[in-house]
Amino acid sequence: MRPIPHPVRSPGLVFACLLACAMGCGMYASDAPGIFGGKNDDACTVDQDCADPALFFCNTALSRCEAACRSDDDCSVTRRGELHAIAACELQSLGCRCDASRCVPALCTGDALCANGEVCRDGTCGPPPPVSSVAACRVVPERVIAPAGTPLRFEAWVSDVRGQPVVLREGLTWSALSTRVKGEATSTGASFTLESAGVELESVEARVGGVSCRARVTVLPKLTAQGQVRVVVTDGLTGLPVEGAAVVVADVAGSTTARETTDAQGVAVVASRNDSTVSVFHPDFGYLTVANYEMNGSRDLRLPLRRNPADREGGVRTLFTHFAPTGAAGALALGMTGLSVPGLLSEAAPGQQVGPERSVELMLGGAKRSFQVPGNVWVRGLGVTAPESVDSPGLAGVCDAALKDVTEPEEAMRAGACGTRAAWALTAQVPSGELPAGMMEPGVDPLLLLARALPPSGRFSSVVSRDVQFTLRPPGAGEPSRLAPVVQDFQQVPLAFPFVVRVPSLPRFRDGFLERTVVMGSVVAPGRGMVPLGLGAAINVNPADPNTDTQPGLSTPGLVRVRMAPAHHGLEGQAYRLLALASSGPLGGELPAGVATSALMTALDAPHFDPDGTQPVTFPDAFLAVPEGARYNPDAFIWHGLLPREWRMDTPVPSATLVRGTFTNMAGRRWSIWLDARRATSGVRLPVPPAGFEDRTFQGDTEGSRASLSVEALSMATPEGKAPSLSALAESGGLAPEPLAAATHGASTLHYGRPQVAWLEPAEGAALARGATVRVRVEGFQVGPGTSATDEGGVLITVHGGGVGCDGAMLRGDLATRAGEVTLVLPALCSGPEVTLVASLVDSLGVSLRPAVSAARTVRVP
Repeated sequence: MRPIPHPVRSPGLVFACLLACAMGCGMYASDAPGIFGGKNDDACTVDQDCADPALFFCNTALSRCEAACRSDDDCSVTRRGELHAIAACELQSLGCRCDASRCVPALCTGDALCANGEVCRDGTCGPPPPVSSVAACRVVPERVIAPAGTPLRFEAWVSDVRGQPVVLREGLTWSALSTRVKGEATSTGASFTLESAGVELESVEARVGGVSCRARVTVLPKLTAQGQVRVVVTDGLTGLPVEGAAVVVADVAGSTTARETTDAQGVAVVASRNDSTVSVFHPDFGYLTVANYEMNGSRDLRLPLRRNPADREGGVRTLFTHFAPTGAAGALALGMTGLSVPGLLSEAAPGQQVGPERSVELMLGGAKRSFQVPGNVWVRGLGVTAPESVDSPGLAGVCDAALKDVTEPEEAMRAGACGTRAAWALTAQVPSGELPAGMMEPGVDPLLLLARALPPSGRFSSVVSRDVQFTLRPPGAGEPSRLAPVVQDFQQVPLAFPFVVRVPSLPRFRDGFLERTVVMGSVVAPGRGMVPLGLGAAINVNPADPNTDTQPGLSTPGLVRVRMAPAHHGLEGQAYRLLALASSGPLGGELPAGVATSALMTALDAPHFDPDGTQPVTFPDAFLAVPEGARYNPDAFIWHGLLPREWRMDTPVPSATLVRGTFTNMAGRRWSIWLDARRATSGVRLPVPPAGFEDRTFQGDTEGSRASLSVEALSMATPEGKAPSLSALAESGGLAPEPLAAATHGASTLHYGRPQVAWLEPAEGAALARGATVRVRVEGFQVGPGTSATDEGGVLITVHGGGVGCDGAMLRGDLATRAGEVTLVLPALCSGPEVTLVASLVDSLGVSLRPAVSAARTVRVP
């Protein structure tokens, strides 16, 4: 009989490098060792040293015989016999799978796969946890402010005396504590309807055994007065009211027609008789504008705000324990950590997803190579000097008195000084002999290696701590942020489900198609956010066409291998979600101007074991086109067809429901403008912020330059399959992070950046020959001669000083490389001891932008 093939070798550090570049929202990688065959885990150097080469192979990295397979049957006692039976496979009800030529315990993805009243917890079937183990619970959401008639869904998180999550199948009872709400249930979640108006009161209770937890509800009367709009402003991540926010109603010209300030309940009633633009301003939160609100609706808006991302910092510090044996040759252990992200990934700033980069040096086979990894990537072994722990930034949210250093949770939540998220990781511990050839070569593409080697490998694990609390404090507050310590087992649950995803045709962007795609499997945890449980990746380079490249072992382009863990450690029973994210460039950290992405999201019944891709998972929707053609005129005068303070899309995005433009200034503070996609080409004129509020469409520097701009198009649908209007979403609270993410099926983003020009050559004070070539780089501005609808103008270099043929000379460049570089040649007769070159961005007519964008260099031309 032909020997069973050796397991597929997996990449180590390349995985972390890719995730660092691609995800921006932490992950881990952990080694799941194969099963050693009980009596047959003999020392070996070749397969023939093992008891039966048909059933074992020699793991030369560890010099031990390891059970191997070509099918699930090869792992059973029927095939192996009593002598070579694998106890780990026979003692559990699900048996074993043949995964990457290794026999590994099969895992469950839900209670339905377990028999005899057992439940699926941490991927294995077992008896349900007793109700008596519950010591605490928490209702999500904890705070609600909404008008009478609003339907609400509540969930409960339950934990034991050690704070560890408990997932119950039964025993949880819900009840209404007030006549203001109506409804009840006996499952982990419950639906209620707000009945009658009243101030904040504990109105909903979840009870399990002798433990109970409650939600506080404020019910507002229905708005009946004509000529008014009621706006309820809340913190989008806590549900708490935002007091002191300025609510401004503006007409089609952007002129303020009414303004009010929210009260202690976050409520402001503002006069408005015609369709209007409604904006909310608060110094501690991102500004929010709902363009062209239609007054024929309820006139009752619920608008959530997100805190300024750079105003506070903090999170968790993770320490890993319980590493696997590595063998004499050593192994590379690596992980990438993170905290769950509520809502869409685009709503969290880069600094809230990954830490600052650092350099690590890896020694392998006598070669040394440096890798740049973010602060939330952890690497150990093979010459790497690793920190003892790894840090992950966190987002503000809810907390309780169990959090150290917090004596008044209510005050801390109102100040954005604490949060609770799920800490997660993907981890791996890879023997040096199993690292892929070529990973040490300069210029190697870690995405390419990952796309080819990660999903077939069984050495990666998922790690989760569902309820992690932490504090946040202002930067530079006199002492470092106190990061909450989290101790994680290096291995919890393996990424035991390899399957294949069919990715739709990739969208075009400028002169090509998007170049790379990451597919991520996740669980959405109410009140916590999205928790990644696995991923795969593909590139689009050979050929560069609408499809991802054909991966080894798969038949056609557009198929992507994915590997994923089941929901575990308290996430059982929550909805699985699959995301495909295509990009024209790097996918994490601070994005350079001009990077485009397009993402698809769909529900996933459960991860399934299909390594050969016999039944690929498909997305029901196509990728959205990249939202090109956004323009803004910050000036008080008409500019190239744009009215003063007008923001609009010149190019519609087919199939989009909403369009969001987000300005971000130098302090990281945002202003988000929402438009219905059908009206985006008509645009909106932004109001001037009230006195005392900064205008975040500007950078906030002394030059008065423009702020950075990103534009996102979203395709959304209600549970009934209808596309909601912006007005309906604003009325229902659908712009809050969780309902927004749940309704979004597709999202595409273009990071425009802000117009900038910088000198590449010459350096300041350099000596140049006459007629020398000079180079500048342009960002956030599309250089072009006007032959394309996206061309905005060019670079004008004005020469000052020097002798004849120098002073007043002007050079115009309308052609740029893909990297935004523009090359120009100085006049042949220009010379002088101090020649100043001023590079400015100009429109197609040669007129400088407003505000002006320029950069100067002083050189010597003998």
